[in-house]
Amino acid sequence: MRDYYDVLGVAPDAGADEIKRAYRQLARRYHPDISGDDRGTAFLELSRAYEVLADPQRRQSYDAALRPSPGAVNWLSDEVAIDFPSVSSVLDGMRQSFFGEMPNARLAADVELTPEEAFWGAQVPFLVPLRGTCADCGGRGEVWEEWCGACGGTGEVLLEHPVRLRIPAGVRPGARFRFSVMPAGTLLTLIEVRVTVR
Repeated sequence: MRDYYDVLGVAPDAGADEIKRAYRQLARRYHPDISGDDRGTAFLELSRAYEVLADPQRRQSYDAALRPSPGAVNWLSDEVAIDFPSVSSVLDGMRQSFFGEMPNARLAADVELTPEEAFWGAQVPFLVPLRGTCADCGGRGEVWEEWCGACGGTGEVLLEHPVRLRIPAGVRPGARFRFSVMPAGTLLTLIEVRVTVR
């Protein structure tokens, strides 16, 4: 289970107004009706985090469980967040429990716009290269007693995730957009796009 403060992108000592502001900003980005993407899992996680942190009593209980007093036993330290129907979150939780926190992947790209596209705004489709779990072997690298041919025994394959970036009207050259993608079976990938106008 991700830290709810990390989900909202606020510090643990953030006030109620800051939490509400962060939630509203992220809800506009991740709500499936607005973003047009399949980000239902991220939106549910965001909603759960806000429900807990916006309620003073629930937040106090959460803080106590998150940062137990010295000598206290944390009975839920190995809790795994299950978010059905997706099983990938369970696998990610198990990987994190065994191997620790996985580093985020970072990618950068340039988007070239015409002056008209910069003035009126545009939607730019592109493919994001991601490393994902091999579907043939389930990430094991082998099928029965042989190496997996699809991933070459690594348990990972290169995937291309389609993204449609909405560029707002009036964008200036050099503007940067940052967002993240995390399709099922892949790591969280942070992406920075820089706009150039030709």
